[in-house]
Amino acid sequence: MDTKRLDIYQLEGGYCYNSDSLFLYAFIKKYLKNNISLLDIGAGSGILGLLCARDFEINLTLSEIDEFNLKLCVKNASVNNIVCDIIGGNILDSKLSGFDFIISNPPFYRRDSISPKNRHLFLAKKSENLPFNALCRFVKTALKPNGKFIFCYDAKEIESVFEALRENKFNIEAIQFVYPKENKNANLATFLTSFSKKQLEVFPPLFNFKNNAHSEEAKDVFKLCNTFSIKIKGSEL
Repeated sequence: MDTKRLDIYQLEGGYCYNSDSLFLYAFIKKYLKNNISLLDIGAGSGILGLLCARDFEINLTLSEIDEFNLKLCVKNASVNNIVCDIIGGNILDSKLSGFDFIISNPPFYRRDSISPKNRHLFLAKKSENLPFNALCRFVKTALKPNGKFIFCYDAKEIESVFEALRENKFNIEAIQFVYPKENKNANLATFLTSFSKKQLEVFPPLFNFKNNAHSEEAKDVFKLCNTFSIKIKGSEL
């Protein structure tokens, strides 16, 4: 039976979800189950959390700092008939807690990379807007003791990810590297972490392209997600 399509409105000229979010969802889905509370930090248009709520019976909270993305989250939850809580502002200033799962595709472009020209893109892309160590400190207090923190990050920044996780007492249960092509270096890593002492599981690499076409595993992910992007002007929100 085919998965119901998820329609996602996105800001024209703004940051839009890409394959990173879809590959992360395919990784998250391995561990999801019904009747859990889940927080999506830096939700953007809401795609990650809404995919989770489409496929599982969960109590979903979307968190987003950008005003346009907040409106997109509201719209996308509504058009897909998904009930969830949506909160604005800086998540690091909140007192949220008690979540079974926290997921995130956080901004991970470095400060010294080319700066986006508008605030919307700046908030979505630059790691300084949600420093990973600060994110880990928040997640540490917001998760239940047996909770899971699942996220993706730039593969080139993996050393700083390991350092922040160790500092905040997280254990990496599983990791998968994503490669744009077979002859290219990994550009993304997806992580399952918790406070457990489970031994690390390293999944086989995922290649986006093989022989100048999307790989079969990438096609499977796109079919699993079954999303449809719709561009919208900020004045229409």
